[in-house]
Amino acid sequence: MLVAFVALTLIMLPTVEALVSVWSESRTYNHGFVILPIALWLVWQKRGDLVQVVPKPFFFPLLGVALFACFWLVSRLIGVQVTEQLAFVGMLISLISGVLGWRLSIYLAFPLLFLVFAVPMGEELVPPMMDFTAAFTVEAIRLTGIPVYREGLWFVLPTGTWSVVEACSGIRYVIASVTLGFLYAYVSYHSLWKRLLFIALSALLPVLANGLRAYGIVLIGHYSDMQLAVGVDHLVYGWVFFGFVMLLLFWLGGFWAEEHPPIDMARFSHAENAGHPMRQVVVAAIGVLIAFGAQALYEQVSKVEPLASDKLPSLNVGEWQIVQPAKNFVATHQPTGFLVEQTFANGQGKLVNAFMAFYPNQRQGYEAIAKQNALVRLDTSGEQIRRKRLRQVTVGSGSFEVNERSMIRKNNGEQQNLLVWQWYRVAGTEFSNPYLGKLYEIWARIVDSRSDGAWIAISTPLEVDGTEQAAERLAGFLNDFYPHATRSMDDVVAVDR
Repeated sequence: MLVAFVALTLIMLPTVEALVSVWSESRTYNHGFVILPIALWLVWQKRGDLVQVVPKPFFFPLLGVALFACFWLVSRLIGVQVTEQLAFVGMLISLISGVLGWRLSIYLAFPLLFLVFAVPMGEELVPPMMDFTAAFTVEAIRLTGIPVYREGLWFVLPTGTWSVVEACSGIRYVIASVTLGFLYAYVSYHSLWKRLLFIALSALLPVLANGLRAYGIVLIGHYSDMQLAVGVDHLVYGWVFFGFVMLLLFWLGGFWAEEHPPIDMARFSHAENAGHPMRQVVVAAIGVLIAFGAQALYEQVSKVEPLASDKLPSLNVGEWQIVQPAKNFVATHQPTGFLVEQTFANGQGKLVNAFMAFYPNQRQGYEAIAKQNALVRLDTSGEQIRRKRLRQVTVGSGSFEVNERSMIRKNNGEQQNLLVWQWYRVAGTEFSNPYLGKLYEIWARIVDSRSDGAWIAISTPLEVDGTEQAAERLAGFLNDFYPHATRSMDDVVAVDR
């Protein structure tokens, strides 16, 4: 089994390296380094029972290895790292289950499933958790009797202005709580319903606790005339409060702790002793070969095709003239040589910023839909999204949805209000939803053999004339700019129109 584990890790080494890289670089996922040692410790605790059992390998989990290998292949091709890493862990668990046999796999189900916590998951929950934290805090403040005005993730009290940033979302609390809750539930209970109930509580409680934490910090800041809880102590109060909540949760959970009943290993062992050692080798070898096949197929399918052009042609935009390089409102984007970053002006002197990052042959680290491609960093104090919605826009005879954001950017001490439209173009089709865009990318690769994608955003200042007037200006620019932009992208990948 150890040989199979090492072989699978070496075959999927790029995935494992990306996994370890996230553990190293993100404080949210530093706990990934201890997941495997803890899982091994949980198994070690059962060594007295396990030494009495001879595993009886079975072939059914190899179907799981094959399914997860397909899942890994698709995720790798479209560049979704979290599902790629989940698929790797799924292959690992399935392979171990096949080698151990179904009885031992059920007996060790919790330690095996604990390996899933090694995967850096949860970032998709950050925006809704930020919205919840802002809504909870504002309503709690109103119930306290303090006047408050909310606009998106910003809210204003008589004593000062607050905003909910990424660090305030509570995602770190939730991830830490669920991981610890899973471990505590396994050690403290043997009834499945108690384990599942405690895990559910460990997920829900930190969400509520984070709302209370944010409310408490705002109150401290308000009643101290913004002298306390507005700097580093803001985060310190949060972790102290979270620690108290976790201690309370585990203390209450201790009242329902159960003694684990002894396992009848004699009957258990008798059922398993029919196994043959050579069968373990066969199951492990087949599982490793499936993983090797998936990796080899990826190398074949992901070969980059030559491009018809090595740059985007000049983009004509009707009455709009280039006046200067864009003051880039984009925080980050994955590197590509196919970029448009310009500011345009019309005859009335109205300005529109255009940003387009085009990726003709998408692959891991070179893709349109990625977390690195973002309008703003939500934890950057100088940039904040105030309002967000979906808007249907019309270009020529067609229409599609864009993500509309009312945004504040501070530059050289000056505050600039912007209206931003952002969307993706995947294999010739527009999407506002990144998940739908990724699904369509799979379809386009299979049906049309296309792997091109673009991340596009246009913006204009929000002046006294209001949102709708700014939206009309963007719509006018889009009708002039976008037909040329799409034609230029299709020319690069030699698409016949």
